[in-house]
Amino acid sequence: MRLVKDCYGIKYYLKKIFGIEIKDSFFEVLIVGYYTIFKRGQVGVNKRNKRNRKLIVSMTSIPDRINKTWITIESLFRQTYKPDRIILWLSKEEFKNFPLPSALKTQQKRGLQIKYCDNLMSYKKIYYTAKENPNSYIVTVDDDIIYAENMLEELVRTYKQNQGCIICNRSHYMEKRGGSLSSYDKWLKYEERKCIDGKPSFHNFFTGCGGTLFPVSLMDRKFLDKDAFLVLAPYADDVWLNFCAWLSNIKVVNTKGFLGHVIEIQSSSTKGLVRINVLYKKNDEQIEKVLRHFEIDIQKYL
Repeated sequence: MRLVKDCYGIKYYLKKIFGIEIKDSFFEVLIVGYYTIFKRGQVGVNKRNKRNRKLIVSMTSIPDRINKTWITIESLFRQTYKPDRIILWLSKEEFKNFPLPSALKTQQKRGLQIKYCDNLMSYKKIYYTAKENPNSYIVTVDDDIIYAENMLEELVRTYKQNQGCIICNRSHYMEKRGGSLSSYDKWLKYEERKCIDGKPSFHNFFTGCGGTLFPVSLMDRKFLDKDAFLVLAPYADDVWLNFCAWLSNIKVVNTKGFLGHVIEIQSSSTKGLVRINVLYKKNDEQIEKVLRHFEIDIQKYL
């Protein structure tokens, strides 16, 4: 049974065909109930298939959301394509003397790895895993999303058809005006894109929440320059990583389907980066700084 995938389909088609929007909190209650009733202790990470390159799911969390992070991880354990590892990076500073929820401790027995590190904000979810595993495929996910059971399968399938590209389930379409990049709020947002053609493009600006697969061995190692990204784009890892992809001459492919229409876990946290980057108009400022830093001529890409 693929309950979460069915919930994604119901959410998408009810909105598209009938204009009916069901709150994510409804789906969360339904899915959590399903996870609780139908325990899948044997389901976890890949232990059967030896792969030449490992597929590692990497994520981070904060104290305000840690009590519900197990829901995201459970959705990753129940994937049709099993990851070789799932790593949760936590800030040593933020989680000092902070007890972990028992649900996460139970998931450690099923393959979850919890590691502590310096606080690089949202960059924690890719920086340390990429440093330690430079030849692996890394999929970054967010800690407040419930992922459909075929999320990883779709990323891997699309990558096999578009090797050397970054694959995502959710992207905006970058627009330019004249010789300059349009402001972020003028881009065609994922929900506004009527058709995803599934072709590699520099126009696709991946957003991390839907799940993004990185062939990190092909990326210019400047993407690991923490002294630069913490100054230029401290609140916008997507901005930094997208333009590092340009620098590496790597195009982005958006999977076809509705997996980018995410089901969010309800949280009381007000520390989300969206509030800073969009509501407070910080994205454009950080984009400009990154483009200037890399001396990128957008005419070469768009």
